[in-house]
Amino acid sequence: MNSLSEIPLLGPKTIEKLKKLNIHTPADLINHFPVRYIDFSKITKISDLELDSSSTVTGKIISFQNIYTRYGKNIQKAVVADQSGQINLIWFNQPYLSKNLPIGQTFSFAGTVSLFQNKKTIISPEYGAYNTGKIIAVYPETKGLSSKWFRKIIQTNILSLSANITENLPALILKKFHLVDKKQAYLQIHIPSGVAHLNLARNRLAVDEILSLQALSYLKKQKWLTYRPKKIFKLSKIFDSQITDFIKTLPFKLTKTQEIAWEEIRGDLTSKTAPTNRLLQGDVGSGKTIVAMLSCILASQNKSVSLLIAPTEILAKQHFDNFCQLLNHQKIPVYLLTAHSKIDLKKIENNSVLVATHAAIFKKSELKRKIGLLIIDEQHKFGVEQRSFLSSSSNPPHCLTMTATPIPRTISLTLLGNLDLSLLDSLPQNRLKIKTFLVPKAKSVDCYHWIKKTVQTTHQQVFYVCPFIEPSETLSTVKSAIHEFDHLKNTVFPDLKLDLIHGKMKTPDREKIINKFRENKTNILVTTPIIEVGIDIPNASVIVIQSADRFGLAQLHQLRGRVGRSSNQSYCYLFTESDNEKAIKRLNYLAENHHGQKIAEYDLSLRGPGEVFSTLQHGFPSLKIASFSNASLINQCQQILKYILDTTPAFDLHQLVNHTFFNDSLSS
Repeated sequence: MNSLSEIPLLGPKTIEKLKKLNIHTPADLINHFPVRYIDFSKITKISDLELDSSSTVTGKIISFQNIYTRYGKNIQKAVVADQSGQINLIWFNQPYLSKNLPIGQTFSFAGTVSLFQNKKTIISPEYGAYNTGKIIAVYPETKGLSSKWFRKIIQTNILSLSANITENLPALILKKFHLVDKKQAYLQIHIPSGVAHLNLARNRLAVDEILSLQALSYLKKQKWLTYRPKKIFKLSKIFDSQITDFIKTLPFKLTKTQEIAWEEIRGDLTSKTAPTNRLLQGDVGSGKTIVAMLSCILASQNKSVSLLIAPTEILAKQHFDNFCQLLNHQKIPVYLLTAHSKIDLKKIENNSVLVATHAAIFKKSELKRKIGLLIIDEQHKFGVEQRSFLSSSSNPPHCLTMTATPIPRTISLTLLGNLDLSLLDSLPQNRLKIKTFLVPKAKSVDCYHWIKKTVQTTHQQVFYVCPFIEPSETLSTVKSAIHEFDHLKNTVFPDLKLDLIHGKMKTPDREKIINKFRENKTNILVTTPIIEVGIDIPNASVIVIQSADRFGLAQLHQLRGRVGRSSNQSYCYLFTESDNEKAIKRLNYLAENHHGQKIAEYDLSLRGPGEVFSTLQHGFPSLKIASFSNASLINQCQQILKYILDTTPAFDLHQLVNHTFFNDSLSS
């Protein structure tokens, strides 16, 4: 079966509806997994039904009424009897049921028993062979395609839908790790014969998802190891001495983790085996840029151009200024390439540093011959194709990617096994922890008074972040930058200098506003999360985050990292209109914790990977059954992959890579 049109009862209109759920083929349909289950396997006499119990009863319909209310609504009421007694069934606004359930006929009904008008009643019961007397699946739905429809169409065609499913794990692995056969897992996930069988099926398909990602990551690494670097960097005694002297001129001392990361990267860059492919992950303010700069110096010593790509023009300009300032005495030319700063790439020296935005991607042919070191800042902000635009040949440049986004360990182990990892988990010695407070509604005015006094007495500056640019019609309590700017400027802080920045502004206008703020010509910058990445203004020591419950914890931690970038004590104030207990608990956790990795793990456990990575990139997979927070599952899959590699070296790992349940962009 290769086409949905081959499935009985699936016409063109239904196929169009299926496309809304990203179902285009029979394989997509059988991989449309239930989101939950209802256990109607308990078959009970009517007299034995208990309140709040989920059961199936079989009985004859002895009466059926369509009752119309004065408000234009209608109720369907049936009375069903077996040898032990009677029970009422109630539906709402389904008058057609009188034809489907004629009086005198016997049917099975399933649902949860409750009291309705002081009588035992099943509200909106399921009926029919596909929906009663068993554990029933509840599917993701769309208009016109209910779970009931999916149960019927999948159960009716399960044998033909599963005909092409083949086992991709060796029998030895299935036996050793107690995994059920793949085809059996598909049958049980859709038509479970019991809770135990369902759990085994879910575990097998979850293993397939995680193992697929791990195998893909392993294959990518093995392919990378076959490459040879475009240029092997040499580290002579003179070069090493020059870099040591440069480190001594820095206005701060490298942290221990910066020193370790530099040793690891230096070892990669001077290796004769394969090009560098390393992720430098560091908490906000941990000093990733300096480590990258040391790499650029080594590239320059080897007459090679370094390309540093930043996701925004503001951040690129900031990197350019920092590199110019610190590399001034090293006689290393630094250039800036953006949509607004055009340069002749043919004329740049072979020992230079080129800082660029996405504009570099359009200069691929000119850059490919020159670049020996590619550094991508905030790598998750770029698409997969953008990240690999210079790495498609068998002689790619050394590649160093950087991120301040704390990625949970289980996700790192699953997705990033193809990258070597350097972790910066300590802050510079002169940095103080950012004092973080959840501000109760009753204390908001006091907080504003404190901010005003702080700005006027210390001349420190303030970021004021709102989740939306403009007010929302449906989410009236969520703060918007434009509305808050007017309110603060005219009512709360009329004596201070305020400015507004958001993503709808043109890049040159945003740059002017950021530069004014950097030069301390503005006291308070009202903004959206556009300042989340890379904005480094040491004089900003206060950040206010409005409607903080609208953000994930990892993103709040990123925003908090915009302050605390000097020796001054910095503060983060979290405002929320929400009274939700879980939301308050999350925000209090952030207030009490400052380690990005720990926060990311907690965020993952609460929100799930789909939400955690929704703001990052389309390349992260959307798993259907497995969970990145399931550490034991991740560990089990690592053991399986290791066992296959150790015992069956001839096994083709491509068999494990299943592209039907996650975005194939990861394989780029």
